[in-house]
Amino acid sequence: MIKATDIIHISPKAFWDVDMSKLDYEKQADYIIRKVFEHGSWDDILEVTAYYGNEKIGKTLTTATYLRENTQFFASLFINTPIQQFKCFTTKQYHPVQ
Repeated sequence: MIKATDIIHISPKAFWDVDMSKLDYEKQADYIIRKVFEHGSWDDILEVTAYYGNEKIGKTLTTATYLRENTQFFASLFINTPIQQFKCFTTKQYHPVQ
């Protein structure tokens, strides 16, 4: 049986806080995709995209409840989807400085 780790090679850069050997690449796909887009390298992003496919990447990123603002803008360009279609963009709360 081929394991996901035999196919996908992600650097530990985005996963400094978890034991990567315990990641379940199927059950935790959304978590892995968000972590890589938030903290991973360009090569990591290309790896998860090749592994999960454009459709899964797009669905995960557009339905995420939170992504940093710069990640939202990057992801919007990367998956060629208007930022207004990102859940985390349309539901963000503004806190005016007083």
